[in-house]
Parts: sequence; C-alpha cells; structure tokens
Amino acid sequence: MGKVTCTWTHRDEVFEGYVRDALSPEDRDAFEEHYFACTACLDKLQTYQALQTELGVWPAETPGTERMRAKPWRWVLVPVAAGVVLAALVAFWPGGPVPAEPGSSVVMAPEPQVPAVPVPLQTPPAAQAQPAPISPQAGEPPEAARQPKPPVPSSVVALSVLARVEPPLYLPLTLRGPRDEAAERFEAAMQHYMERDYAGAIPGLTAAADLNPKAAHITFFLGICHLLADRPDAGIDWLQKTIALGDSPYLEEAHFYAAKARLRQGNIPAAQEELLRTIERRGQLEADARKLRAQVDALAARR
Repeated sequence: MGKVTCTWTHRDEVFEGYVRDALSPEDRDAFEEHYFACTACLDKLQTYQALQTELGVWPAETPGTERMRAKPWRWVLVPVAAGVVLAALVAFWPGGPVPAEPGSSVVMAPEPQVPAVPVPLQTPPAAQAQPAPISPQAGEPPEAARQPKPPVPSSVVALSVLARVEPPLYLPLTLRGPRDEAAERFEAAMQHYMERDYAGAIPGLTAAADLNPKAAHITFFLGICHLLADRPDAGIDWLQKTIALGDSPYLEEAHFYAAKARLRQGNIPAAQEELLRTIERRGQLEADARKLRAQVDALAARR
C-alpha cells in the first residue's frame, strides 16, 4: 500500500486564513482535525504562527483589505532589495568617488615606545658553553622514554552524560474552534511545562490523557515530564503509549526520548533499539540519533 499524500500541505491560503481567523467554521474545524495527525501540516502551521508572532501582522479579514493579502515576508524583503540596488549604483556610477571606509570611533592609546636595546657583537662565553649530552648506559632507555607519559583521554562518554535530557520545544497552538475539557487541561498543564515546572505539569497532563488517551501530543509531553522529573519508568510507559498510537508528529521524538529513558535505566540494548527506530524515521533527529548511537555503541564495547 503506497504512502498517502497530504492534500492540505500545499494550500497556503488555508494556513494563512487559519492564523488570521479568516476561515469558515466548517473549514476551520476540518483543518484542526487534520493537522493534529499530520506532521508536515503541523510543522508548517507552527512556522506560520511563529511568523505571525514575530511580525505582529495578519489581522482578521475586514472589508476593503483584499489588496493587502500579499504574504508579509515579501514586504520584509523590500528594504533589503533596495539596499542591494543602492549599493550597486554607488559602486558602478561612472566617475563617482569610491566611498571611504568609515573610521572607528574608538580612541586608541598610542603605542608605547620601547627603547632599543643594543645587541652585543659577541655572545658571552658563558652563554656559548653547552653541556655535552650524556649518553645513556647500555640497555638503559633514553631520558624521554623514562619520563611518565600523560594519560590518553578516553573517547567513551559516560552513561550519565548520554542519558541527559533537554526538554523538547513546545509551541502553543492557537485553536480557533471550540475546546473540549482535555484541551483545556492540556494547555493549563503546559503552562507549568514552559515554566520548567515539569512535576507540576504531570497532574494536569494525566487528567488530559484520561479524557483523550489517543491524543499523541498529550501522551508525549506526559512522558517527557515524567522523564524530566526523574521518573524514567513512568516516562517509558507514556512514551511507549505515544509510539503505540502509530504515525503522528511525535513518533520520531518518542523513540528518541525513549532511548534516553532506557539509558537512564541503564538498559543499553533497549536504548540502541530505540535509536535505531529513530534513525529509520529519517526525520529531523536522525543526525542526533546516529551520533548518540555511536557513543552508546562505544560505551557498550568498553564494558
């Protein structure tokens, strides 16, 4: 069976209309139901929302604004393009003077004057005399060989270092449609997450997962919070539930952080298997998973 191609990801007008709250209620609800299960659309939507936050534009549709619907990043490029054209005109204007390089506004102290020291014509005899090298006795190693050699640093990284976890990025999504209780509890719990209160986020995420156990974003962040709260066993359980839900935007990350949890448990073979599953996804974490797998393999060979 071939891979199903997403029919939404190339519809830029849907993404733009969604972040501007300009879609009809039917289109809005259909799009929200879709992008939570589609990695490509979720990534693209997060990019649109981040751009909207940075630029502070894209208000809701109002009459008479049809001509202003050009994508805002095109206007961002206008000053840059103008600067390039102006620089080209100055450089190639016939007979025009070449602008001088601006001088520094920092006042530099004058260089200190070092008095010249006369160089003696002849080296003093005491400096010319060099002690003759002492030949080692027969069978005795040279002096350099008798000196203790510095220890060779090991390239094997400690297990405790490999098991360290950096909290994955969470970008709050602005849902346009009605929210159920599970969504409300999830968003409230993730406020604790963004404040790095991972243990404080666990009760709310657990309640949200009980209400909607098939929501991959809820089970994933619940597993992450357990892991960051130094509860690797519970973290493994929830990350495995995320993996069991199948293809989702959190599947690759669930395998990667499950490997971290296995390392925290000291279970190196299970960690190697989870890293292999991560690499097979060929996603954004592939390079990190390959590097970590090589370090884990080296550690396993050393034991």
